Order: sequence, then C-alpha cells, then structure tokens
Amino acid sequence: MTKMIACFLLLFAHTLLSTVMAKDLPGRHFTRRRDVNTQSLLENTCNNKHLDLVFIIDSSRSVSHYDFEKVKEFILTILQFLDISPDATRVGLIQYGSTVKQEFSLKTFRRKQDIERAVKRMMHLATGTMTGLALQYAVNIAFTETEGARPLRQNVPRIIMIVTDGRPQDPVAEIAAKARNSGILIFAIGVGRVDMNTLKSIGSEPHEEHVFLVANFSQIETLTSAFQTKLCVPHMCSIVEHHCDHFCINTPGSYLCRCKQGYILNADQKTCSTQDLCAVEKHACEQICVNTPGSFVCQCYEGYELDADGKSCVGEYEFSNSHLSLHTNQGKIQY
Repeated sequence: MTKMIACFLLLFAHTLLSTVMAKDLPGRHFTRRRDVNTQSLLENTCNNKHLDLVFIIDSSRSVSHYDFEKVKEFILTILQFLDISPDATRVGLIQYGSTVKQEFSLKTFRRKQDIERAVKRMMHLATGTMTGLALQYAVNIAFTETEGARPLRQNVPRIIMIVTDGRPQDPVAEIAAKARNSGILIFAIGVGRVDMNTLKSIGSEPHEEHVFLVANFSQIETLTSAFQTKLCVPHMCSIVEHHCDHFCINTPGSYLCRCKQGYILNADQKTCSTQDLCAVEKHACEQICVNTPGSFVCQCYEGYELDADGKSCVGEYEFSNSHLSLHTNQGKIQY
C-alpha cells in the first residue's frame, strides 16, 4: 500500500513539474497567447472596411535584428483583422534607413496571405534614419493612383502607420504637415528614447489619438487592440455629408476638415480660403510677390527681367538712336 501511494505521489509530481515547465517555455507560452489574440482579432475584423493603409518601418542600424522581427510580428498581427482585397483594404509597406525601400505598393497584392509572405521575407536595411525622406516618398509616390491609391473623391481613408526608434537625421515636420494637409491620417509610433515633440510633429491631431510611445519593441504588440478599434471604427467621411471644402479627415467617431497647402480653414471649420502667402511666408521675391491659388509667383518692375531662379530681377538694356539706357536695381543710367 505504501508503495502504491509513493508511486502515485511520484506520478503526480512528475505531471505537475511537466505542466510548470511547459508554461515556462517562452516559445510555447508566446504561441498560446498569440493564438488567443488572433482568435479575438478574427472575431472583430474590419469587415468590408475601405482603407488605403501604408506601413512605414524604421529599418535603421539602431534597430536590432530581434527588434526588427518584433515589428514584423506587429504588422502580421494588424493584418489579422483587416479585410484585405482590392475592393476593401489595400496595404502597402515601406521601410527606410539611409534610403527608402518600397517592399510592396497598395496595388501589389490582392490576398492577405501574399502580404504576410512578403512581410516575413522583408530584410533589415541596418543603415541611417531618413524619416523625412520616407514620408516624402509616401506623399509623392505611395499614395498616388498609379501605385494603387483610390481617388480622393471616393473618400477612402488614406492612413500611414509609421514606426520609429530614434531621432530623424533629416527634417520631418514640414513634409509630415504636407502629408496631413493632403488628406493622409498619420499614426506615429515611437519606441524607446524617442523625442515626443518629434513624434507629435509627425502624427495627426488630436495627438492623444494618433501618437504612441512604448518602452521597447516587445511592448509594441500591446497597441494592437487600440489600432483595431481605430481602424475598424466607422469612418464618418465616407458615410456622412461632411461638406469639407478640400479634405475630410476621419477621427474616432467623428471627422475634421482640412485645407490644401496654401489655404486656411475658415471659421465654419469646413470651407477654405486662399492664404496670403506673400504676407506670411519668406518668399524671397526680390521685387514683387503675387499670390496665386495656394501659392505665389515673383515678378519684376517694368524694365527688369525675372532671373532663372524665379526670384531675382536683372536689368535690361534699352537701345535707341540717340542713347543707351541700362536699367539696374539702382535705377536707370543713360549713356
């Protein structure tokens, strides 16, 4: 009887030890947690949600190989709840270091599994941190109709989700503002010791809805549920008559009107008026600044010509039967 009890206790201890060890195995623990998260995400997919979403990923040398893999896992998790198809959500991916590399455009893949395969194959650049250059590429190329973005008149939300771990080596505020003014909603995710002011200069307003900071790349996964809510929430610009003069920007449960660069939003928060750029900008016109819709041009006084730089004015020679006149910036000299 004593032997039977001892055997039973030994078997019980072995079973208990095996269970504890299984829980402590990091790979197995991560897989179980991810399976549960994935199931939850799949139950709350953005069904038939129309989005043009471009990921911009920091691939600089300060991002370790382990951290780079964490970012890829984050993207793969976000993809789980997106309704990927040409008629619903289109996804593009850009990574940047000292240069910009487009992994795939909004029109490249039609199926989620193809996007997942491309994300897994993505190789770490391990170079500098040209964040502004990456944003410039997104505005000038990634969100063009030739690259798969849908026309603005369709009111399909254009979204950038940018991940960075440090200070950019190039200017970002101006190009980020240009992106936002063109109708792009920007989620800025900072990891580690990122300057919060830099993040705010990139992300859309209100900042509490679009700017995020986590301590390390292992914590980036904690943002998944927040982004599921933000991306899957009804986009008001596409379902209400917003009457925005230029751009309608979706915010959680609401929307904001924004104007093209060179215009200002009127007091009604919907219509736009031409801004007097000659008065508010350092236009550098040597003589005359003339406002045009959303921009300005330089002109010269009579007797002068506009130089090739489009800003300076040069004198003209005038010939007559009796004398030669030279118009200069200092006046008219007769010979």
